[in-house]
Amino acid sequence: MTFLGLLSSEVHRLTARRVVRYGICIAMGIIAIIVVVAAVQSETGASSNNVMRLVSPGSDRSSLQGASDDDLVVQISIYVFILIVGVSATAIGGDYRAGTVGTLLTWEPRRARLAATRLLTVAIVAAAMYLFLIGVFIGGWWTGAATRGSTSGADSEFWIDLAAAAGRGVTVAVVLGVITASVAFLTRNTVGAVIVWFGYLVGIEGMLANQFEWLRPGLIGANFAAFFGGKDVVFETPDTYGQSVTRYIAHPGSGLVRLLVIAMVLAGLAVLAFRRRDVT
Repeated sequence: MTFLGLLSSEVHRLTARRVVRYGICIAMGIIAIIVVVAAVQSETGASSNNVMRLVSPGSDRSSLQGASDDDLVVQISIYVFILIVGVSATAIGGDYRAGTVGTLLTWEPRRARLAATRLLTVAIVAAAMYLFLIGVFIGGWWTGAATRGSTSGADSEFWIDLAAAAGRGVTVAVVLGVITASVAFLTRNTVGAVIVWFGYLVGIEGMLANQFEWLRPGLIGANFAAFFGGKDVVFETPDTYGQSVTRYIAHPGSGLVRLLVIAMVLAGLAVLAFRRRDVT
């Protein structure tokens, strides 16, 4: 089987899974509820605190905002990231649970090639899911703002900033998908991959990093926040004289590089493990 044929087959197999379809349907339902509620509460010509609008609150970020002035693109993106983590985990772990990994190897006996193709499949589906759901949300919010709010801020700068934010979001989606799929290869279990994520966030990001600040620049959380937010992540600590000292934890550029390195290292370990271990 050719590489493109194998990739096409894996993409079709993953997108046909119920977890992907149900996840997308649930996400679209949540998006519809948010847009409809915001449109009903919005008042055309009202104050900026009670109207759907498209604004650029900063030179480095665009926003679709409602009554709370929150960046809703970021909020929806976080939900999509969680969905992608779940889909990526079951994309690999589901085959181990069903015992179909051996069947896949009858079609493609070269293990490294199969593992790499499956990781690439997860990356493609993760990117497609993010772009589709964020596109649906932006389209729905623009429609609501045009009919029930204000689109006065939707100039060329707004769309450029929004496109940049979406670009960062789809990159993060791909990285999270590859990391999760790689962990699922290592644990050979969907729940195992989720537990590893939970343990990492609580044990390392939440507890260990608070005890050892020097760990933060190499962790996923700070680099994720720096790159996705498009801003430096800083941490203020007192010096020996009690003065507050600002320490730069991560920059957007370095955050991207570190995230890519983490994803590639885990992907390499996943391929190596799949080559050497038994499939059962």
